Amino acid sequence: MTEEVKMKKRSLIIIAVALTISFMLGSTFGYSAEPIKIAGIFALTGRAAHIGTAQRDAVMLAIDEVNQQGGINGRMLEMVMEDTESNPTKAVMALKKVLESEDVVAIIGPTLTGTAMAMRGFIEKEKIPAFMHSGGDVILLAPLNKKDPNSRPKWTFKSPYKAADAMGKICQFMSRYGIKTIGFIYSNEGFGKDGLRNVKVQAPKYGVKVVAQEAFQPKDVDMTAQLTRIEAKGVDGIIAWTVGPAMGIIAKNVKQLGIKAPLFECHGAGDPIFWKVAGEAGEGVMMPSTKIVVGDQLPDSDVQKKKIIDYVKAYRKKFNREPGTMVAYGADAAFIVVNAIKKVGPDRAKIRDAIENTKGYVGLSGIYNMSSKDHNGLSMKDIVMIKATKGGWKLLK
Repeated sequence: MTEEVKMKKRSLIIIAVALTISFMLGSTFGYSAEPIKIAGIFALTGRAAHIGTAQRDAVMLAIDEVNQQGGINGRMLEMVMEDTESNPTKAVMALKKVLESEDVVAIIGPTLTGTAMAMRGFIEKEKIPAFMHSGGDVILLAPLNKKDPNSRPKWTFKSPYKAADAMGKICQFMSRYGIKTIGFIYSNEGFGKDGLRNVKVQAPKYGVKVVAQEAFQPKDVDMTAQLTRIEAKGVDGIIAWTVGPAMGIIAKNVKQLGIKAPLFECHGAGDPIFWKVAGEAGEGVMMPSTKIVVGDQLPDSDVQKKKIIDYVKAYRKKFNREPGTMVAYGADAAFIVVNAIKKVGPDRAKIRDAIENTKGYVGLSGIYNMSSKDHNGLSMKDIVMIKATKGGWKLLK
């Protein structure tokens, strides 16, 4: 056998061994594992675009982190993005498009309570785990079938803490500082109506009485009439339950009317957009929030502090802007879904079970402890009260 033939044989053996190893490891030499696809369905346009885009960015930061570390068992994560346009009908269309055209193993989103309610039934029918960013508790509590009050969602989860707990935190704070009578102003849609239900339950627990309630439409640009009627009741405080531009409009209207009663807004207000829409009128407004906006004010003993500070640094570096409370909701949903996939692989049913069994997960929004009866996993102790001051946020005691 000539030396040339021997060399060719050795080369063929080396290539064969390399290809075998490559096949076993699922990498290189022309073979690469298919990506694991996760759908991201957010309000990227419309009235809630500022929330949806922040949540999308938070999710992508988490996904990029996993991919930079080699993915999951050699498979990269791929986000399939769709826009709800802040509209329930468009949200359902986006969901159907994803389910019909892409082999996704989980859904992250949507942004608004109304879009979540529109999607919920389809998600349960398709049996695909969905980790939502919607604030309203109704997405977890409302029966899927009106004839069966126990027909609660099995495949739906939500990362923002319970709106009932956020409302309870406000009322607890009010009680501590002698605020006994309040006016409640809310957006006349899913999230706002959910808030109205919650304030009627939570306020009496803390000795706070709702003496006035006023609704407005999501696209309204002036709420002075509603606020004037509330002030006429001689209230000690006001709670506004809405997201988007209306947060700032209400703050401005309160200042324009010279109302002295302190203004409290919902758990979605702790975001840079608040200052953009409220301007100077935002000064002094209080709200419940995740700790992400006051991470540097937390005591060193807080188990979330290091994670929050590290994530905020990464977010600032990546996007050159400050993260708000909505970012925490997006990141937590992404990390918990990814952790589930790491544990059980890209199997929808197993991912659902893994999410439901999440215990003691230290997130940006709090410590998540899920169960079959609680698809949120946070509690009132995970919430802090903050005050808008000088373009930033102050942690309240």
